Amino acid sequence: MTETTVSTTAAPAAVKKEAPKAEVKKAPAKKAAPKKATARKAPVKTAPARKAEKKSVFELFEDSVVAVPLKAANKTFMASLGLLSYVQDELDKQYREFDKKFTKYAKDGEKVFDKFEDRVEGFRQDVEKKVDEARDRVRHTFNKAA
Repeated sequence: MTETTVSTTAAPAAVKKEAPKAEVKKAPAKKAAPKKATARKAPVKTAPARKAEKKSVFELFEDSVVAVPLKAANKTFMASLGLLSYVQDELDKQYREFDKKFTKYAKDGEKVFDKFEDRVEGFRQDVEKKVDEARDRVRHTFNKAA
């Protein structure tokens, strides 16, 4: 007969024992490394802060795409101002020359007017004298006829 031997070392299938779990060791917390004192730089002395100069619109857009038409418009405007100034100067010169000539002609005209006024006054007096003489003759002739 065959005999089955039961080993004492083997655990019965129904009673299984769990093997003890190995403890999980936590890593020791790292201590914060002491901060190294950084060498402080001497403060840089700067010139006193200047107030920011206000930039014109042209200066704000100087490096942009908008600058090209603005520059052209600015040059055109300045050229028109220069042309206007030139035309004004020329008109002033022409006016001064005209005023000199006009004043000269006005003085000459006054002289001529005075000369002709004397002649016209003399002619008027002569005509009035002749008209009075003719009137007297007509009255005299009318009185004779009546």
